[in-house]
Amino acid sequence: MSHLLLPFFFFFFFIIVISAESNNSTYPNCRPVNCGTVNISYPFWKMDTESNAQFCGYDGFGINCSDTGDQFISQITLGGDSYYVREINYVFGTIFLADYDVSPAAPDRNNCPRVRHGINLGTLPLNFSMYSVNLSFHFECNGCPSFATEIPCLDNNGGKSCVHNMSTSTEETADWEEYSCDQEVVTAVHREYINMSPNFSSEYSRILEGGFGLQWRTMDIDDCEKCEESGGRCGRQVTTEFLCFCSDGTIGMRDCKGTL
Repeated sequence: MSHLLLPFFFFFFFIIVISAESNNSTYPNCRPVNCGTVNISYPFWKMDTESNAQFCGYDGFGINCSDTGDQFISQITLGGDSYYVREINYVFGTIFLADYDVSPAAPDRNNCPRVRHGINLGTLPLNFSMYSVNLSFHFECNGCPSFATEIPCLDNNGGKSCVHNMSTSTEETADWEEYSCDQEVVTAVHREYINMSPNFSSEYSRILEGGFGLQWRTMDIDDCEKCEESGGRCGRQVTTEFLCFCSDGTIGMRDCKGTL
């Protein structure tokens, strides 16, 4: 009878060893890292391997860090579009981004960039910060309404390009229909940069480069603080479950004092 149980014993022992190795491997992978001047920590995580998405932060909060030789560039993808990470403020829970195509990191950036897409947050737990305002760009119009500003460098084949700060007045659909624009793109910018650069016509690229802020909505920030206070590192095994990875390879539900 004992010889029949022996294979099961080895199988059970093998599972325990694999599990322990997996637990121990999660701790070093979830340490905070710097990408240039950007600190990447929970709920964000540095994209090295696909498995990190299961451990070190929220799904969709992965940040790619690339070394161009001259600088380190942090990028995050939202709705299929790439954004340059300017800064992450963990005290106020805000990440500051700029569309990569119009950011200082873009290799082919020019002084007259064209905004090509809006900002799609999808189902990510993110909100625009209270300091963000919307700009609407209209391209190839037969003119610009009085509440908008023309951007001459973006005019194309006689068609006018216009930009409008949507926080300053009510934008009537009928007004834009009158000008027969071919495309509209709405993006967000930081109010501070608008105040610093009131002349949209010549300074709009600087406003876009300043980017916008997003605040993350997480229910486990207190848990993360408790985890770190107990010597652990914050992570998630699935998108809805907070875990605390401890230095001894164990995993706690809230901290390293009580493990799973």
